Amino acid sequence: MDRIQDGRRDIMIHGNASFEDLPIDGLSEDELKVAGAERFVPYQMSGPKIYPGDVLVGIVDGDVEFGELIYDKIDDGVLVVSLNTGEVEFISDSQFARRFYSHEIHIYDDITREAPDWDTEFKQSEIERPEISRAR
Repeated sequence: MDRIQDGRRDIMIHGNASFEDLPIDGLSEDELKVAGAERFVPYQMSGPKIYPGDVLVGIVDGDVEFGELIYDKIDDGVLVVSLNTGEVEFISDSQFARRFYSHEIHIYDDITREAPDWDTEFKQSEIERPEISRAR
């Protein structure tokens, strides 16, 4: 485990982590999916590098405040999946970075790279359209 501790930041990086290393019950590895693959560094920080598929756990006063899977990085923020609710949430870049200064952060590195497997086909014949008639 690597540790970044400077000023108000206290970040533990659990490298080579696996699903079994996560401090959570009631979740299966098959439920964890990501959308992106590009790494990023939190807003106005020089590190650590975060990847979709990493899991962040935030601790305040010894209690787990949040646990979330990094789903994707988009223009103005980060999409995460709450490991408590399973819901995808948008967190602005500044709000995401702020957590690194107010929480003890544990990064479980590279828990999944699995992306959803979409196999869809549109049925154009089933799309209803109004009939075209002449104007009166």
